[in-house]
Amino acid sequence: MTDRPGVPAPQHLRAACTHPSGHLTNRVSRATLQVYLDDGLVYRNDGDGFRLPPATAQDCGVGPYVITGAGRRAVLNESQRAALDSGDNTGLLGPKVAWPTAAALARLGLVEYRDADGAVQPTDGDDGRTGPRHRPYLTPAGIDAARAAPPPA
Repeated sequence: MTDRPGVPAPQHLRAACTHPSGHLTNRVSRATLQVYLDDGLVYRNDGDGFRLPPATAQDCGVGPYVITGAGRRAVLNESQRAALDSGDNTGLLGPKVAWPTAAALARLGLVEYRDADGAVQPTDGDDGRTGPRHRPYLTPAGIDAARAAPPPA
C-alpha cells in the first residue's frame, strides 16, 4: 500500500463492503480504480479466474472488481480497526468494543451478531431496557480484513 493519508473516494469501497460478493460498482473513475488496484484494495481476475496484476487489470480483466481485506480495512477508523483486531480465535470481538462500533462493522458486513446457540441474528437484540442479548462475531470478510493488518513493528 502507498503512504497516502487517506483512500480516494472511500464511498466506493464502503459500498463494496456491503455487497454480498464484495463487488465494486461500475461508477469508479479509471484513475481512482488504478489507485485501488495499485494499493491492493481491489483486484480483478482474468478469463481463467486468476488474479491479474494491477498494471493490466483494467485492460485485460474479466468480470467485476472485488474488494480485498486491505480494502475493507482501509475504510475503517481507528476504533473500528481496533475492534476488528480484538477478535479472539472464535471471532468474538473483545468485551470493550462499544456497541456503536460493532453496529458500524455489522453494517459493513464485517461483523454478525450471534445468540447463545450460535445462530446469526439481525441485531444485538438490545430492547433499550435489558441490554444486548447477542454477541458480535467477525464474519469471513471481517477475518480477512483483520488478517490484512500490518505486522507489528
